[in-house]
Amino acid sequence: MKQAHRNDIQKLKLPLPGSHAGLALHHLLANQPERNDKFESGKHPYTVLADSIEKWSVPEVYKKEAFCRWMDFVKSQGILRLEATTRTPLAIGLGNASPIENGLSIHHTYGTPYLPGSALKGLLRRAAERYDLSEQEKAVLLGEGPDPKRKTQGNAAYLVYWDGWLDPDSKRPFQKDVITVHHQNYYSGGKDWPTDFDDPNPVSFLSIKPGVKFHIPISCTAENAQDWLDRAAEILKWGLENLGLGGKTNAGYGYFEVTLPPKPKTQADLAEEVYANFSVLIEKISRRDPLRDVREMASKLRAHPVELRGKVIESTLRKLEELGASQGDKAKARALLEEA
Repeated sequence: MKQAHRNDIQKLKLPLPGSHAGLALHHLLANQPERNDKFESGKHPYTVLADSIEKWSVPEVYKKEAFCRWMDFVKSQGILRLEATTRTPLAIGLGNASPIENGLSIHHTYGTPYLPGSALKGLLRRAAERYDLSEQEKAVLLGEGPDPKRKTQGNAAYLVYWDGWLDPDSKRPFQKDVITVHHQNYYSGGKDWPTDFDDPNPVSFLSIKPGVKFHIPISCTAENAQDWLDRAAEILKWGLENLGLGGKTNAGYGYFEVTLPPKPKTQADLAEEVYANFSVLIEKISRRDPLRDVREMASKLRAHPVELRGKVIESTLRKLEELGASQGDKAKARALLEEA
C-alpha cells in the first residue's frame, strides 16, 4: 500500500464505515500502539477494530456480481465443487501480518474470508497418509519431487486445488476470539518460571464462526479425470472433518461438515436404470404371442441409446427361452430391440 493511501486511511475513525474487512483489519499497520497504553475511550484500538470487523457483513457487490460470476464459471467448466461448512471456529492465516497480533486469510479484493488453495492441498497431503496411495496416485493427486535415479525434476499435481470462496448467504462470518496467555514472562523470554501468581493476558483475535459455508472447487484439464477428482474430494472431505484446517486444531478449531457433489452416473449405472424400467414388461411377456409383447416393448425402448439396451435385450432373450420360443423368434426379438 502506498504511503499516501496509508495516510488517508489513518485519518478515518474507528469503526471504519467501509465494506472491506481486509482494509479495516490493516488500518493500524502504520501506527501500532502498545497494548499497555491508556486511551480516552477506555478501549484499546485493537479491541475497537475487532468489534467493528465482527459486525461486518458480506458486501452486495460480492453477493450479486463477484460470487455469481465465479460460480457461473465453475459450473460452465464442469469443475467438481465441495461444500464445506465450519463446524467449529476457524483460525486460518494466523501468521499473516496483522495489527491485532494474529492474522486471518481475507480476500484481497473483496474483503471476505476464504480458504487458500495451498492450505487445502497441504491438508489433503496430510490426509492422504491414511489412504495407502500408490506412487501413481501420489503423483497425480499431490505431485512428486525430483528423483535423481530417474533424472527427473518432479512435477506439480495434475489436479488444481482452487481457493475456497465464501458462500454469500453467510451474512456475518467473523467473530471476536481470545487467546489467554497465563505466563507471559515465561513464554516471551523464558527467564521467569511460571507460577500460580502470574496475571493472565487475554489477546483478542478474529476467527470465522461456526456455520459459515465455503465452496471448494477441484479441477483437472486431462480427459477422463472424474475418478481422480472423486478420489481427491473423498480424501479432502476426510481431512476437513477429522484433521481440521488452519491453526489451533488441537484446541478444536478448523473442523468442517463437508458435502460431496453427487457422482456422475456411469454408463453401467444408466443401463441398470433402463433395465429397471423394463423389467416388469419383460416378466409380462406372454407365451401365446411373445413377439407382440416384444414389439410393444421395443417401441418404448427406442427412446434410449442402443448402448444402454444390452441388459434389457439379454434378459428378454432369456425370458423367451424360458417360454420355449424358437431360434427364429429370438432372432426377430433381438432385431426389434436393437432397432434404432
